[in-house]
Amino acid sequence: MTVEEPVEAAVSEGETLKPENTRLKWFVVHSFSGYEQRVAKFLEGPLERNYPGRVGKTMIPVEEVTHRKNGKEYTRKKKLYPGYVFVQLDISDEMVMDIRAMSNVSGFPPMNRGKPVPLTPMDVKRIMGQTEGTEDRKVVRIQFKVGQTVRVTEGPFRNFTGVVESINPERGRVRIIFTIFGRKAPVEIDHRQVRMV
Repeated sequence: MTVEEPVEAAVSEGETLKPENTRLKWFVVHSFSGYEQRVAKFLEGPLERNYPGRVGKTMIPVEEVTHRKNGKEYTRKKKLYPGYVFVQLDISDEMVMDIRAMSNVSGFPPMNRGKPVPLTPMDVKRIMGQTEGTEDRKVVRIQFKVGQTVRVTEGPFRNFTGVVESINPERGRVRIIFTIFGRKAPVEIDHRQVRMV
């Protein structure tokens, strides 16, 4: 998982969660789905210019998802929280009004008596943990379902037919049950070596 531009630097390796301005707290801005980038750019640009030193980092957590279609492998970025932008703010009533008045923004969840509630340190740590240090990890979208009959196309089990027992998208592996000499044998195979029957 990574963090989408323009906020990639927000979770670079070894970076601390503590802001330079100790009054900055993490908030969630709810945007219309598909407009997260525009909202993040507004928060980093015009809003920062209007409130210097009171706007910190913005973050849109994403993960890379790999899937296979017609024998080709495709990788795309998928938002972990579609419609949400995470931002550090030293918030004021005027700032809240400016953000809520922005097009493509529907508000701040959660609210308490009309004021945005900052994320707890535990929530921030959990969200950062989903994005930090996982650039090498890819989640593979595997087109098979448990219980489906498949055929192996490569490797030592080539042309064997079996039933999918489990799927591990993080490793890109499929566990298949083959019947060999009348006995059931589970084998874990890379999803690229398997085709639907």
